Amino acid sequence: MSRPGMKKLFSIVVIIAIIIMAGVYCTDVYRNTGTPPATKQPVGKTEGEQVREVQFDYGPLRNDIDGLLGDSGDEYSIFVLKGDDAGDPLIINNKVRRSASMIKVFIMAYLMDEVSHAKLNLNSTLTLKASDKVGGAGIISGWSTGTEISLDTLTRLMITESDNTATNMLIDYLGMDNINSYIRQKGYSDTVLQRKMMDLEAVSAGRENYTSVKDLGDFFTGLNNHSCVSYEYDQKMVDILLKQTDTEVFPAALPQVQIAHKTGELDHLYDDGGIIYTENGSYIVVVMNDGVARREAVSKMKRILQAANTRLNQT
Repeated sequence: MSRPGMKKLFSIVVIIAIIIMAGVYCTDVYRNTGTPPATKQPVGKTEGEQVREVQFDYGPLRNDIDGLLGDSGDEYSIFVLKGDDAGDPLIINNKVRRSASMIKVFIMAYLMDEVSHAKLNLNSTLTLKASDKVGGAGIISGWSTGTEISLDTLTRLMITESDNTATNMLIDYLGMDNINSYIRQKGYSDTVLQRKMMDLEAVSAGRENYTSVKDLGDFFTGLNNHSCVSYEYDQKMVDILLKQTDTEVFPAALPQVQIAHKTGELDHLYDDGGIIYTENGSYIVVVMNDGVARREAVSKMKRILQAANTRLNQT
């Protein structure tokens, strides 16, 4: 065979060898990874890609909390859920309890739902009447009668200042029956609004507002997942909750992180709950209690949140 023929034959053999080796490599990759090299997913989350979720073991945290509560465990209800947890939340002693101002998050959610469906406009205004003004938490009761206040401002003050006058104006405007219908529709089975804020006659008559850590936990979980109302309005609610001015419990326990939360307080009752944002992700904690001295409740709630933060941020 001539020298040019030999070179051509050698080139053909080399090409065939390369093809065979590449085929062996691809087969080996597919056998070990289950994914052909040409279809490997890019690093990082892409639009529409589902994040793999895992179930968190709440056992050690449950032991921590049981140790913190001791004999007072029945007086507390607790909800904890890691933001990326695909399993069930940790729920301790869920029961229907007096809601105090925690009921206000459900009023906010109903209003935002109506706005999202173009049934209401946050720029619409209500006129402050002398009969609207009530005591307790808030600042609007000190405003001049006849002041025009937007739904947006009323909603923000209802949450950030826990303003009772703002809350009552919104209850009157939205309708108590409509609010309760929304609460039932969303599956918050332990929650009911039966009176306005500071309505002592209603309390004496046995009409009280109720909710539970499960319902509140489900609400905050929906916000965190942007599945409560819509992405836009869930984020608006989070932004409002981040500006909460009552910082005595959760923010005091974890001053280094952002917390979108709501508090509630009555005689021998102090509640706090919301979304805690850390460098390792978010999680939801709600703590309710009843029949507990205020100082004890504040102290134990801080320690419960700190215990949750430690366990949920362990790698």
